[in-house]
Amino acid sequence: MARSATGASIALNTMNQWSAIAILVLLLFGPLLFHWIERNLEAYFLALGVAATLLAGGFHAELARTALSEPIPITAAVVGFALLFRYTREPLDRAFARLRGRFPRPLLTAVSVFVLAAVSSVITVIVAALVLVEIIGLLRLDAESRAKVAVAGCFAVGMGAALTPLGEPLSTLAAHVLGLPFFGLFFLLGPYMVPGIAASAILAGWFSRGAYEPASSERHVRETVRQAFVQGIKVFAFIAGLILISDAFGPFASRYVGMLRKEVLFWANTVSAVLDNATLVALEVHDMSLARAREAILSLLISGGLLIPGNIPNIIVAGLLRIRSGQWARIALPIGLVMLGIYFAALNLAL
Repeated sequence: MARSATGASIALNTMNQWSAIAILVLLLFGPLLFHWIERNLEAYFLALGVAATLLAGGFHAELARTALSEPIPITAAVVGFALLFRYTREPLDRAFARLRGRFPRPLLTAVSVFVLAAVSSVITVIVAALVLVEIIGLLRLDAESRAKVAVAGCFAVGMGAALTPLGEPLSTLAAHVLGLPFFGLFFLLGPYMVPGIAASAILAGWFSRGAYEPASSERHVRETVRQAFVQGIKVFAFIAGLILISDAFGPFASRYVGMLRKEVLFWANTVSAVLDNATLVALEVHDMSLARAREAILSLLISGGLLIPGNIPNIIVAGLLRIRSGQWARIALPIGLVMLGIYFAALNLAL
């Protein structure tokens, strides 16, 4: 990413170093400390991005073009597929009901979660999360099974959405910073992510064992046209803000992240359980080799599923299904820690 001479780094002098640290603290901990920030995260990140850019030397033409153009594809995908889901939900529900009459619930659950995760990188993680809630409602699960399937489904969708820049903010930022083409993330992450998606789908099927509950247990998503456009605007602001933050903090992050051994960074990234993983990608992957970036991104993707704040689908699904933070953690922490251990071993054996 090209930078102007005056915007080379926030960390060029002592005053800007302290300013950079202050913005970094606000960026990472503001949403955790203040509920009103968490509810207005997109505007908050955009404001911090503008502030960081001004401290780093100000806007230049290429940065402005990038911040305004990069969010457009995922924004259009969010709005378009949200509207498509709204107008096709009822026929899809009827088709799913027919499948429910032909297949046992574990098989239908596993296949549904796998297919949804596979297409989440195209329909976007936000729409995939809404579809996941709809699927869980149609599976007629009891409350405990519903929470377990939701957690496993969010692991699958979170991994699947990262395979193209359209899928989620993390993948948009990663592809942009690493300079990857549209299918670059698929080739970089796919060999590791597809087995994880399959394992999560199988786990979701295992959690759904048993007969279908009565029809009264069904829950449906109600997405309006206004909500679709509002969500699109939020995504645009969020991505634009992260691009500005990424540009401003690039040299700062390259200096300090580069000091960490890859094994240390892999486990340090478990903080994305409480911090949105797109934010950490925006800060971390500058000037990284693709192999090192792959390890960092894999760790962030899996860690993002550990707790509700870690990833967008967790927040959407937990909110709509009324899953509490403690219940989510009890289910997700053992799953995520085992997955992290397996991936850590696989990555180190591969090397």
